[in-house]
Amino acid sequence: MNCLICLKPLAKPTAEYHPACKKRLFGSASVQLQLAQSRQDLVQGMPKKTTGFSISGVQIKAQAAILENQLQLVDHDGEFIIKPSPEEYPGVSENEHLTLTLMTKLGYPVPACGLISLSDGHKVFIIRRYDRSSAGKIHQEDAMQAMGLGNEVDASKYTAGSYLDVLKFARSHGGPAVCRDLLSRLIFSYVVGNNDHHLKNISFLPASPFGLAPAYDVLNAQIHASDSTSMALRFYPKGHLPFDEPAYFREMGIGHYSGGDFIELGRAAGLPEKAISTLIRKLCVEVEKHARRLVEASFLSGEMKVSYLKLLSERLNFLAI
Repeated sequence: MNCLICLKPLAKPTAEYHPACKKRLFGSASVQLQLAQSRQDLVQGMPKKTTGFSISGVQIKAQAAILENQLQLVDHDGEFIIKPSPEEYPGVSENEHLTLTLMTKLGYPVPACGLISLSDGHKVFIIRRYDRSSAGKIHQEDAMQAMGLGNEVDASKYTAGSYLDVLKFARSHGGPAVCRDLLSRLIFSYVVGNNDHHLKNISFLPASPFGLAPAYDVLNAQIHASDSTSMALRFYPKGHLPFDEPAYFREMGIGHYSGGDFIELGRAAGLPEKAISTLIRKLCVEVEKHARRLVEASFLSGEMKVSYLKLLSERLNFLAI
């Protein structure tokens, strides 16, 4: 049995967490985590607890807090977000936990997260909210808010801007370092099949110094819907000079981008080609170093582990420069 937080082996076969991991995520190694007996019971109890909180796509989210040493669903001011896998997409919770654990290994800022086991065997993803602190709420803005883009309809998060638009915005407000960090996250999303990296899944902390918010909502969605495009946004705005986005970006092989494509994107945002090449090579080395062990240690089904590793191998080959 592996820890439901760090994915490393446990000494006791009946344990679910290392005490240190549990304390790091929940603040106490003794906190009780019995949210519900089954996924059905949990989901039935969640809607009335989500007032004023977003429901994204088909995955239900709710807030939770520790009250009297017990993790409980709450209506507001929660310390955590919990997400059970959608009924039609089993394994999403395990997938998100695995992918964010890999991001942590690669040095990206990721809030503490893990899984909770229900009595019926279902695993529920849980992540600590980074926009809350002892001093109160931390101001953040997603890319649509920060860039003043209209979001009258939900689809706008896929169409109101391109990755180049967001990279240029990041560079103009945070300098080359923030732009480079965002490009790195976009490349990572491509590598792991996170094809839902849209404008509302990119957030900034605008207070000085301006920077990216920690990573969230990152998973290998491609293995749940393999016929979808490989990236959520266009690389370039329509009519971009010296060239518009090539048609093959969206058509050939459902968008198999190369390392050169990301180098051109970074150059268009004002980053040096050498720095981008170094970023890509280092990212590929680190993914190859850590991914297989984490995937095999994860709580994905055997079939999904094979699919996850297959996609990683393909994407790393496409990125090779």
